[in-house]
Amino acid sequence: MRGINIFQEASGVTEHNNSHRKPRIGFADKLSEKYILLDMKSQTKDQAIRDLAESLRGNPSLLDFDRFLKDVYKREKDASTGIGKGIAIPHARTNTVKDFIVAIGRKSPGIDFASVDGKSVEILILMGAPLTGVNAYLKLLARLSHILKRPGFIDGIKKAADQKAVIEIFRTYEK
Repeated sequence: MRGINIFQEASGVTEHNNSHRKPRIGFADKLSEKYILLDMKSQTKDQAIRDLAESLRGNPSLLDFDRFLKDVYKREKDASTGIGKGIAIPHARTNTVKDFIVAIGRKSPGIDFASVDGKSVEILILMGAPLTGVNAYLKLLARLSHILKRPGFIDGIKKAADQKAVIEIFRTYEK
């Protein structure tokens, strides 16, 4: 279906039909090897966010890089997105993206992110979502939360040999 974004598909509602159906698109479908950094050199939270955002520069769904980065920093300033267990999910709902975007980063040793459990962050998932499609956005966050809780997922990402392996781990754990 052309002209349908991830939020319409995730919610099951399209402009072509108003019926609800099972979501077809997941995080793995939005991942690209060029948006996965497995050997991040960043030493600070702000630099890690910037480095991941830089990987998204040129993404056709990213309309304004500088404003997007500013929005992510603002959200991070409001409250740390370090959710514990070595994971942070810096993100912003913003009019600087026209569709869901995501970049994955891995940093060892980890970075202080002022996480809820006080542990340093080794896995970063940077996301941007448009201001529209709130329900679909919440469904995607819930799906990500479910994946992150599954036994073996975090270790799989930490041990992934390359970007293709990261995408395959997402595909496997999304099932």
